[in-house]
Amino acid sequence: MNEKDTTTRRLSFGVRSVAYGVTFFFLFAMTVALLGLVGNQLHKYGNTYEQYASMEYKNGLGLLLFSVIFSLLILLSHPWLGVGFICVLSFIAAVFFGTGAGVINRTAPFKGTSCNRPADEYPEPWRPYAHECSRIVAIQGLAWALWGLYIFLFFGAVFHKIQFKARPTPEGFYYNKA
Repeated sequence: MNEKDTTTRRLSFGVRSVAYGVTFFFLFAMTVALLGLVGNQLHKYGNTYEQYASMEYKNGLGLLLFSVIFSLLILLSHPWLGVGFICVLSFIAAVFFGTGAGVINRTAPFKGTSCNRPADEYPEPWRPYAHECSRIVAIQGLAWALWGLYIFLFFGAVFHKIQFKARPTPEGFYYNKA
């Protein structure tokens, strides 16, 4: 009869575990912040395209909303997922956030330092949304930051999964010893 393994798992505090802990904390905090900003925009302007400056902007917000929900599912279930699966999911999340941030960046004329300009300096469809400049810039910034953190998590998981170490050269591989 097999006895149950009674050893308990302990947390180890090393550079790797602290880096992953800090990364997951920042991912969760920024994901929740982006959820609030994107949800505010979608709630304020509704579900029809007439309320938005462009269809592409509304679709970019929808993509970011999906990305945020996907990210929350990853973050809340990551203690039960393997490192390999986290690696795949973090790459997928990075693609989603990078695409969403790129769409918002391309469609919205608002950039980081342009929020103090008068509304007349923006393109015609975006003039009514000039007061939303700081929120749209914050959405872009958080989406790019989440893209970067998921890329960091992806490479961290890849390096954790693949071990790089020096191996001795077997005799006879390059030459024969006589």
